[in-house]
Amino acid sequence: MSPYGVDNTMRGVVFDVKRGVTKDGPGLRTSVFLKGCPLRCVWCHNPESQAPEIERAVTTDEVCGREVSVGEVMDEVRRDKVFYASSGGGVTLTGGEPAMQLGFASALASAAHEEGIHVAFDTCGFAQWTVFEKLLSIVDLFLYDLKCMDTAKHREFTGVDNALILDNLRRLDTAGAKSWIRCPLVPGLNDSDSDLASLRVFIRSLRNVQKMEICPYHTLGLEKFAKFGRRVPGSVPTVPASSADIVRWEGVLFA
Repeated sequence: MSPYGVDNTMRGVVFDVKRGVTKDGPGLRTSVFLKGCPLRCVWCHNPESQAPEIERAVTTDEVCGREVSVGEVMDEVRRDKVFYASSGGGVTLTGGEPAMQLGFASALASAAHEEGIHVAFDTCGFAQWTVFEKLLSIVDLFLYDLKCMDTAKHREFTGVDNALILDNLRRLDTAGAKSWIRCPLVPGLNDSDSDLASLRVFIRSLRNVQKMEICPYHTLGLEKFAKFGRRVPGSVPTVPASSADIVRWEGVLFA
């Protein structure tokens, strides 16, 4: 046990830990990537994160995932603690979907929180409300993905309905949780003017959103689908989003 009562021996499965990250929340951060995700987004850029278990690529000798303890991860996180303090950064739990390993993720968040390290939690929002209720006191910022407001499109492109996702975000906002909303946008799939306008209206109805980010589609995930023996989605573009796409998205979302 840590001096703060956190179980440092609790173990989970991560597939990467990246230091010096500047895009997963404020300041300089360490991003911890946890395995497992309940969604199957056709545009997923980390398809190797979807399965919860450690797995081997089918085309190379690459192994995705390793079992680690909270203490082992915190040893890596602490290495940049001085930079968190000077930049307003911290640790970001991401994935995959970190809520899929709630015990490990909450223990890790608690360990960082108790040491005064800012904790961001990157989530797709698809979990029971009790999951987020447990995280409220140990997470400083939720990085919340909103992929599409259209229920049929959301189900088609992610494999799940969006009702629970939207409800959880509303409840987090009502509870006073700070959030950054991330909008993964893919040309021709979830980026019509009506899609964007619906996102804008919903996000503006929330009181504690600090930032809205556009996450433009790129093609890095396509090679990974094949590498880990997954069917490459036929519905996604084979070229990344263009600068013209981004300009149009910004024009509607930030109007």
